[in-house]
Amino acid sequence: MPVFISFIFGLLFWTLPGKPLAEKNLIQIVDTSLRSGDASQLSTRFAKTIELVIDTERIEFQVIQATHAELILRSFFRKYPPRSFQFVYRGASDRLLYSTGTYETNGQLFSVYVLMQQTDHHQYAISALHFRKE
Repeated sequence: MPVFISFIFGLLFWTLPGKPLAEKNLIQIVDTSLRSGDASQLSTRFAKTIELVIDTERIEFQVIQATHAELILRSFFRKYPPRSFQFVYRGASDRLLYSTGTYETNGQLFSVYVLMQQTDHHQYAISALHFRKE
């Protein structure tokens, strides 16, 4: 009987996911988009409006439409093409996911901050994106 109970508990913990699939997909999209400088792919996960800060371009919008943010990011990625991107920290709290990373381009480093909020439909959308030159 104890072997059977151990088997049931082991099976239960083995089948429980560490993170919901939607969260993993969003984090993967952010990672690959920043590594490749793909504003179109990244913008597919924007909320309708986001906060966008790019200090080297003197861009600081508390609220901007996702379509406008995509255009600004395309210009940023053309001017500062990615050499690498790496997450430094990822965390979560109630209905929030947040990440910081390092974006490298042509000998320059940017700290990147991404805030993702859970929507009413239990999906996560990017609500803030900051690029600050180090």
